[in-house]
Amino acid sequence: MEKMMLSIKELMKCSEQCYAHISENGEEKETLSSHTELCQKYWIRIFRKKHVDLLIKEFEKEYFDEISSDAKRIFEKMVVNIVTFHDFGKVNPKFQKDKMHHTFCLNLVPDSNIGSKHSILSAIFYLEYFLSEINKLDDKTERELLKDFAYIYSYIISRHHGKLVNLEAYLNSLTGRNGEGDDLGIRAKEWIECWKREWGEEKNSKLRKSWKNMLGRNGQEKTEKLVYLYGFTRLLYSMLVASDYYATSEYMKGVEIKNFGELEKCEKIIDIYENSFVQKSIRNYQQEHYPKEQLELKQEQDINILRTEMFLDAENELKRNINDSIFYLEAPTGSGKSNTAMNLSFAFMKQDKNIQKIFYIYPFNTLVEQNMETISRVFGENKEVMSQVAVVNSLVPLKERADEDDWGGKDKGKKYQTILLDRQFLNYPIVLSTHVMLFRTLFGHYKEDVFGFYQLCNSIIVLDEIQSYKNSRWEEIVTFLKAFAKLLHVKIIIMSATLPNLEILTDNQMKAVHLIKDREKYFHHPKFAKRVVADYGLLDQKMTLEKLEEHICTNITNNQKVLVEFIKKKSAEEFYERMKEQTDYPVLVMTGDSSIQERKRIIEKIQELESVILIATQVIEAGVDIDMDIGYKDTSRLDSEEQFMGRINRSAKRRGIVYFFDMDDAGKIYEGDVRGEDRFSLKITAMREILTTKNFPKFYEENILPAVKESGSSINEENVKYFFRESVQKLKFPEIDNRMKLIEDDRHMISVYLGREVMGEDKEIIDGRKIWEEYKDLLENETIEYSEKIVKLRNLRSKMNEFIYQFSEKTKFQEDEQIGDIYYIENGEKYFDENGVLNRKILENETDLFL
Repeated sequence: MEKMMLSIKELMKCSEQCYAHISENGEEKETLSSHTELCQKYWIRIFRKKHVDLLIKEFEKEYFDEISSDAKRIFEKMVVNIVTFHDFGKVNPKFQKDKMHHTFCLNLVPDSNIGSKHSILSAIFYLEYFLSEINKLDDKTERELLKDFAYIYSYIISRHHGKLVNLEAYLNSLTGRNGEGDDLGIRAKEWIECWKREWGEEKNSKLRKSWKNMLGRNGQEKTEKLVYLYGFTRLLYSMLVASDYYATSEYMKGVEIKNFGELEKCEKIIDIYENSFVQKSIRNYQQEHYPKEQLELKQEQDINILRTEMFLDAENELKRNINDSIFYLEAPTGSGKSNTAMNLSFAFMKQDKNIQKIFYIYPFNTLVEQNMETISRVFGENKEVMSQVAVVNSLVPLKERADEDDWGGKDKGKKYQTILLDRQFLNYPIVLSTHVMLFRTLFGHYKEDVFGFYQLCNSIIVLDEIQSYKNSRWEEIVTFLKAFAKLLHVKIIIMSATLPNLEILTDNQMKAVHLIKDREKYFHHPKFAKRVVADYGLLDQKMTLEKLEEHICTNITNNQKVLVEFIKKKSAEEFYERMKEQTDYPVLVMTGDSSIQERKRIIEKIQELESVILIATQVIEAGVDIDMDIGYKDTSRLDSEEQFMGRINRSAKRRGIVYFFDMDDAGKIYEGDVRGEDRFSLKITAMREILTTKNFPKFYEENILPAVKESGSSINEENVKYFFRESVQKLKFPEIDNRMKLIEDDRHMISVYLGREVMGEDKEIIDGRKIWEEYKDLLENETIEYSEKIVKLRNLRSKMNEFIYQFSEKTKFQEDEQIGDIYYIENGEKYFDENGVLNRKILENETDLFL
């Protein structure tokens, strides 16, 4: 397909007379032909590295019924040359004059509506060329079908400097009948006709006057076909923007990106993994004992033997189904899912050499941090391996490439440009991040969201606890994931201790493989099923803080660690204040206010103490590696109850107990999630039985999934089929983005930076006031280059997160300074107690003092 790439010098006679960029020192100019050829180089490089030719063949096979070889050739030529035409519009004399300081064809300056714009002109140049090509086909049906794609691809070109808007808005601009008054498309068309006459090219193509047939052409098709169109459009947009950025960076900074974060020396990494202590133990057991007889396994007291059996069961099942795409790993809490998932990832890579990237995706940053530590324990002594692993979130600094040759030796400008590009385009072989990051990449409509979408091609995605988000979107999630897996050649492992059978929600018949065939072998084993006993006695009454305090103080004894979870932060904070006064035991608290470093400090304290009471919110349910003796939990969703019980008697060396109580209204907190309703809570005897037997498939299949399916079939805007027909098929990117948001936060919060000193990870003192001053100085520094400034700001913001807290916008206080949306209070220590816990009441009650 690369041979189909056209030459700009042949297509645009003036491409060497016009310019695309001016060097940073203003002394040199890059010709339009040079920039386009550089973009083509990166497009081809991505094309090869990501094996995009295979994805195009997949799209053709699934999307087209049967088309002629001539039509297929034009379709592929259209795909490959999106990058060729993307900047043709820079021949605009106004662009040349205003942006390039170059006098060129001033008699062809467009009207003021177009001005110096170039993307919309590039889109029409593309359309003109390919509509002419398509019209040479004999078959009318094929012509109309390929014209659909010509318009979609011209839309991609028109948006390559901006966010993805609704396709229909762009199409309407081509007729001048856009309800919002945007007629740039038709104006661009008229200007190009003048341009062609000036340059002796009289032939023009007619544009469509109506889009009804195009937008509805596939309206009766299968849903996965609509997702294919969405995913393929998004992929091409991502490739175009990446190629453009890389090419511009190479010209401006001299930074040439030769790889896009592919795993290098995969065999070596796997060899290091297999020679770790845990893996050697597993392989020895595999040779000598696996599989253990069922009766003997039931009597097994060593939990590590059970973890090993499950690890090997999953590995064997994957090998039997290695060519499938979607895999479910359902395993009990504390059974070693993370190590099993890592092994499965490497198994894929051994089988398919095209797979060179792994995404480990978790619901919370605490889990990201925890699993980064797990990887560090395995590979920590090998810098070459660890240099290929990156955490992508706002809490850690941007990762640097280990080898100076990757960014041009000692050149500081090249270094920062490379760091920034790597982060923007996810140029890391192994990525650890959150569901939110992944979903922004899959569905976000801003340009920055889509930067890394092409990196998903031929990758492995391990999704942990995907059901932790609102179930009203499960049907859409599984539908998108199945189609993406097939189109982009992605292997997806979805893992959880409470995994619903999402197959029930989709009509897509693509097989999903359950990696643990005999789940009862593990879920019913005493080491997992009876490790913790649930006590429901407190559910007979509405709980108050006074009654809860009395029960805990009566039941706790020396050398016991107690965990108490509330579902409202306010309740947790109030109970913390009460317990500090009522008991001599150390009392700690962990909420959403607690930073990653604070949580680490709390965990370290818990491990050091023989007796402790930890009061927490839902943040304790996942990603917090603690082992407590007694638990108290405000009842909410059944998934949450199981996750909480995973924090109790984790080592299975003693007897654990959890007391469930009823205080705050779960229905309000988990609004929109049927699992938060009373009928599915532990107030109901049948739900207690499910928790005891760990029969979560029954819970979901008989209760939750039918309710989700019914909601998705409702005759309103929530109807799932309507969403795919109306929004996905018509490429309404902002609407898709809005619907697929995982977190909807309408609390109207403000960010307050509380300057104080805290203890760092290496026991050093970190002064938040000095970091604030450093932040101010960096913002005001106009002497450093853009890429260096952005990288340093992002890295500094990762440090600042330790000191930033969210408050209601109604909170009244007098800040010392404000920069952007951050309010700064210098004397932050006064708002924290002796344990370093924020006391919100002090701030919120000091209105009179501040005013």
